[in-house]
Amino acid sequence: MSVIRWVDLNAEKALASLLLAAIVLLIFGNVFMRYIMNASLSWGEELTLWLFVWFVWLGISYAFHTGDHVRITVFRDVLGERARLYVDAVIALLVLGFLLVLTVECIKLIMMPFVASQTSVVLGLPIPILYASAPIGAGLSAIRVVQHLIRTLRLIAATKA
Repeated sequence: MSVIRWVDLNAEKALASLLLAAIVLLIFGNVFMRYIMNASLSWGEELTLWLFVWFVWLGISYAFHTGDHVRITVFRDVLGERARLYVDAVIALLVLGFLLVLTVECIKLIMMPFVASQTSVVLGLPIPILYASAPIGAGLSAIRVVQHLIRTLRLIAATKA
């Protein structure tokens, strides 16, 4: 399997797994420090929050990749297969439009001087690192929606033949 194929199949899963493992270790370490050593990690909660935000955005992209987002399919389920494919394509285009607008607007927000100059309270990390999770997650999600749209359009073309 090529590297690009592996990244396509596993990127979000691998990164989300690493982030989740780090979150669990940080929480465990902080609980240990607080209740066994009577001294908590001052930076543990903030770092956990940052990792969790990144985890969520990567999880959104992974859910698009696997098709596991919650959907309301009452209308879609009464349609025939061909009409269902067209509805899927329209929905994918609408979601793609939303994700692209979200990505652009998040990048604009991050580039604003009052955001770019902020740092986190405890860790002193630049806030744009935290905010970057949204456009990166939305961008990755957009890629996954495009992949789904291409598959759907191929199915539409195959049903015409």
